[in-house]
Amino acid sequence: DSDDPVQADLLADILRNTKALNASLTVADEQGVHWRGVRAAARLIKTLSETAPQANFSFAATARVPSGTPFFPGAYHNGEGHEFAVGLESANVVAEALASSRDPELARRALELALGQYADQVEQIAFVVEKRTGWKYGGLDLSPAPLKQVSIGAAIEGFTGRRVGSSGTMTAVAMITGVLRSLPVKHAGYSGLMLPVLEDETLARRWSEGAVTVDELLAYSSVCGTGLDTIPLPGEITVEQLERMIGDMATMAVRLQKPLSARLMPVAGKKAGDKTEFDDPFLVNATLQPLP
Repeated sequence: DSDDPVQADLLADILRNTKALNASLTVADEQGVHWRGVRAAARLIKTLSETAPQANFSFAATARVPSGTPFFPGAYHNGEGHEFAVGLESANVVAEALASSRDPELARRALELALGQYADQVEQIAFVVEKRTGWKYGGLDLSPAPLKQVSIGAAIEGFTGRRVGSSGTMTAVAMITGVLRSLPVKHAGYSGLMLPVLEDETLARRWSEGAVTVDELLAYSSVCGTGLDTIPLPGEITVEQLERMIGDMATMAVRLQKPLSARLMPVAGKKAGDKTEFDDPFLVNATLQPLP
């Protein structure tokens, strides 16, 4: 969590030699963007891409992400420990609720009811755990994380009737995030819509088709969740280009006072038009697009 270049280089060595660890580097907080951290994160991502590209799945440049966030690789805590938070994988719940109506107000109500019931049940369990263990309950990160076929992209398309990236997508992501943040539970972490390209089969397909771009994902981040997440990039991307992408994400997080992160995945030896070849049960392969 340091922007020290030497420590960033050490972190790159650790991540390329293990699959058991996740890590993040803070590039912005309440004081603003830390440009030294932006440069360190960009260099780390580029280094990993040349030696162990899949290791970038376990690293994020984070901006204004609060302590107690449960979603890796941005998860961390400050203090004495003995605290826990809960992250939900609820893209299927979102999809079912949004399929009920294409009217934004009716869909919002259906989603609020469905997610609210599950969130309340999980929180009640968390309170029991807190009482029995003495560990402090830090809250729920309600971000409906997808898992390949359990797709938030498909949920959005079920509501809009069009491909992610088309008109109506902004309305859908804003409505989902609005519901997440309105639920009367203790909130933690991002608590916004996640759009991780390579963790979602529909999003990976739309990326491959060119229907979703880096700029569009940043635009959606203004009203939803995590920023630039599991973005596949050609191997020839430079450190300077990575700095600009991370810097844009960090600037938005500071300007809008919200948690965002960047998990960028360049692939050495691959160019636009090639397909990624990641071998990971949590990743979907996609066609690389020209550099932004």
